[in-house]
Amino acid sequence: MTGDSNLPFWKEGDAKPANDSDMSWALWYAVSPHYWDAMGIPLARGRLFSDQDNEHAPTVVVVDEGFARKFYPHEDPIGKRINIELLNRKAEIVGVVRHIRHWGLGSRENHPIDTQLYLPAMQIPDSIMPLLAKGMVVVARTKTEPMQLAAPIREAAKQIDSRGVVYDFEPMANIVSDSMAAQRFSMALLAIFAGLALLLAAIGVYGVLSYLVGQRTHEVGIRMALGAQKGDVLRMILFQAADMVLFGIAVGLAAALALTRLMASMLFGVSKTDPVTFVGVSLLLGCIAFVAICIPALRATRVDPTVALRYE
Repeated sequence: MTGDSNLPFWKEGDAKPANDSDMSWALWYAVSPHYWDAMGIPLARGRLFSDQDNEHAPTVVVVDEGFARKFYPHEDPIGKRINIELLNRKAEIVGVVRHIRHWGLGSRENHPIDTQLYLPAMQIPDSIMPLLAKGMVVVARTKTEPMQLAAPIREAAKQIDSRGVVYDFEPMANIVSDSMAAQRFSMALLAIFAGLALLLAAIGVYGVLSYLVGQRTHEVGIRMALGAQKGDVLRMILFQAADMVLFGIAVGLAAALALTRLMASMLFGVSKTDPVTFVGVSLLLGCIAFVAICIPALRATRVDPTVALRYE
């Protein structure tokens, strides 16, 4: 694979723009037919390159879904042709692949150019090939430890061209991890503040509910003096407090769902409405509220009714 540069083009049937700034642009990559298999990029429709797409075959390109949506929003791009100034020829779109975040998994993809276009490496003109060869990238998929392939790849490249230098081996996992470094740091800080906020919320919930239950000690004494059992009093307090707790959790979930949209760029591998997180935090706060109710409620039910009746 080579590329990661911007490529100007214009659609067949349109007049050639007067200058490059008026042309359409896309990120372009010169790839071999098995590039998508190695990278695990799925085909959306059409076909991928084959060994027959060489210098003797008609020029073809594969585009990503972002390219299709932007330049062919209301039609199928398969079979359409674009004029590529770099090649000085027209190329037919034969396939559409899924969009890949080449700017990094942590990016918002708001770069002015994020649509992608792939060209067969064998159809790159000889005049351009020496330039691309200086920045060629080889992608290898393996079931073993990736760095174990470094020596065999270097030896294979030496047999092809002894003047070539193969360097900078890096597992894809490291590249993915590096692209998320800034977001990971931000999320670590947010996690610390979120933990402190949860602790303060737990203390607040416990304090408020303890105070409210404590204020009902006089009422508890009256009910027990009239024959109410401790279990009846405890259930009454729990059910009445549960309404307030459930209302608070519902309001908190609604606010959290709204705020996660602002954090969408920091979330990778976790959806904005991750059910495990929302349910887990809700259960945790519910348990804290339950303990906050039970402790003062049990304490109140153990008070002698005559003492509770004089409680202020």
